[in-house]
Amino acid sequence: MDEERDWPTPGNLADVTAQNCPPKMKKWVQQLDDGLLSILNTIAENGGGVWIVGGAPRDVMLSTDVADIDLAVDLNPQKMLQLFPDAIETGIDFGTLTLRGGDSMYQCTTLRTESQYLDGRRPQVVNWGTSLAQDLERRDFTINAMAIDVSRMKLHDPHNGILDLERGVLRAVGHASLRLSEDGLRIMRAYRFMDRNDAGIWYPDNNLALALSEKRRMLSNVASERIWSEFKKILSGKNVATILEMMLKDEVLRMVLQTEWNLASPIFEAISEFAQTETDYLSILSILLSETDPIQVPQLLEKLKLSKYERDSVVGKLSRMGHVPLDEISKLRVHYHVLGDEASKHLRLEYLIRKYSIRLALGYSSDCNLQELDAIIINSSKLKPLPHGEKSILDGNMLMKLTSINGGPKLGHLKSWLHRIQIERNLQTEQEMIQILSTIIWQNSDGNDWPKVQFPE
Repeated sequence: MDEERDWPTPGNLADVTAQNCPPKMKKWVQQLDDGLLSILNTIAENGGGVWIVGGAPRDVMLSTDVADIDLAVDLNPQKMLQLFPDAIETGIDFGTLTLRGGDSMYQCTTLRTESQYLDGRRPQVVNWGTSLAQDLERRDFTINAMAIDVSRMKLHDPHNGILDLERGVLRAVGHASLRLSEDGLRIMRAYRFMDRNDAGIWYPDNNLALALSEKRRMLSNVASERIWSEFKKILSGKNVATILEMMLKDEVLRMVLQTEWNLASPIFEAISEFAQTETDYLSILSILLSETDPIQVPQLLEKLKLSKYERDSVVGKLSRMGHVPLDEISKLRVHYHVLGDEASKHLRLEYLIRKYSIRLALGYSSDCNLQELDAIIINSSKLKPLPHGEKSILDGNMLMKLTSINGGPKLGHLKSWLHRIQIERNLQTEQEMIQILSTIIWQNSDGNDWPKVQFPE
């Protein structure tokens, strides 16, 4: 520790055993921001105890980036507001404030004791407390039930979270069924914590494994927004296929998406291979729903409270599944223009659903084997952005002058047709486009059946 730094005054002692911070944690503590140290010092000098809790101690020991630093204090919220008048009342009813320290924000929650969670979502009564031991006892998993006393360089780990981190085991604090009954979202959090990406899977101990299945119906008490927030993190993990299979076996996946799968479905193999190189949770969800009745999909997504962008993205991916552009440069150019950065991802999905013979709900419209698809992927990857691909060279005003069409759908259809030809042939000048206009037959039709800039066609 830099002896020239102003180190925080020691605050109140915790009512739980302490040990020296492990070397890795001690090094991290020594590098904490001065703004945070100032907050800790203010609390201690005003008769309080303060500890770093939540995910930070866990992530430090896992050598992963610490995204947020949360604090627990034994001062009530009113006292904290007196000390930090510019604090944001993030969740004042539950004792949570957000404090500014330098350029960073820190969530700070008063220690509390709680009555029963009768609705499986939130405690009926919250009472402010001074016991760190009780506060840690109400947390979900042992790896999240540790606290750091910065001023003393001490770690409080009453539930052996460090040992579980070393063993790679996910274990509930106390009785697993009780912990999950308190908040059904902990079921989703458990599956999320199981996926350690390159480090593999942390499997739950027997008590937690049984409780996850037995308490799965607690998810019906949880707001859909909260479930989706956790589920999309699960879908972003490297070992997502294994986690989804565990959720399926425990009958939790059906609770989340209200649809059925078979454990032997090749969908999970396709997801496993896709996740080795991609972390696109919407593509993963699209594969997962690829055999589901397309009429049900929008309803499922809306019920799960995906954003409009997310819903449109998944529905779009599903509508394109089974469609592959012809291996012609003109067709590949249109495919790339329409999908942009999604073009290569779409072709990869097409490869996987064919490789694993997934039975698409909408079927396959393109009869394309893996060797042919390999060639399409290679040729598509060689495409370069077109100099004039984004916008139609002949705009609406120019077309009205050239054709005497006074606006309306027909003009729009003609503009789209010409734009498609422009993309297919990589045309770059107005003169070239006027020449094309003189060669196509557009006069005797309303244009509804003309080619458009779209994929699938």
